[in-house]
Amino acid sequence: MRLNKDLVPIIRKDDMDSLATTFLQTYCPEALRQPMPLPVEDIAELQMGLDIDYINITDDGSTLGMMIFSDGVTEIYDKDTGRYVRQKVTRGTMFVESDLDDNRGRERFTIAHEMVHWDKHQLRFTTLSYHDKALAKACRCPKEKVLRAKTPDEWLEWQADNLAAAILMPAKMFGLKAKELKSKYHGRIGVKINDLMWRGFSPSMITEFIISDLAQTFQVSNQAAQIRCNTLQLAI
Repeated sequence: MRLNKDLVPIIRKDDMDSLATTFLQTYCPEALRQPMPLPVEDIAELQMGLDIDYINITDDGSTLGMMIFSDGVTEIYDKDTGRYVRQKVTRGTMFVESDLDDNRGRERFTIAHEMVHWDKHQLRFTTLSYHDKALAKACRCPKEKVLRAKTPDEWLEWQADNLAAAILMPAKMFGLKAKELKSKYHGRIGVKINDLMWRGFSPSMITEFIISDLAQTFQVSNQAAQIRCNTLQLAI
């Protein structure tokens, strides 16, 4: 894979699905054969050799995940004392915000996001870690998504977000499931009474049902499923 001068992989949006396929062929080929929730914890820990640790990374939940690329010390939030503390960490540790427990879809997306950093961005962070041997080099992943990347770190976040979505919701299997659900719900569209009312389900309600079922099938958030439909230009 080609890198730019900042050691950031050169990845176009059109590359995401092919890169996701390569990743899944390595770690979970069955996800390319049937619609299913990707076993993200098993892949991270059992196949990639990472150690997932659920903690409070910040005091306000603004950072959802962190990937550690070198042994050393990093700063995390201690909820018991209400203070930030310096903690020894080892290379290959993945921190996931523990308060995501009530949002399984977002938790799974965060794990997939961090796996992408480990898979694609090690060279940049390992190189940067040489500047300070005592301080662990970590990629802190913010809650807000990057829409228009400008800096090297923003490009890394953009890549991790888009590739995580393609890995969790493989294009062919996602499209196959969407087509199946569209056929299932097609006969349930009701009759329009006037501009405001329907007798039965309106098309917009059917779309919501399909999005919800897609999210449940792949164990992602409804928002992630909707964005994936838009990305793949699926008419549902």
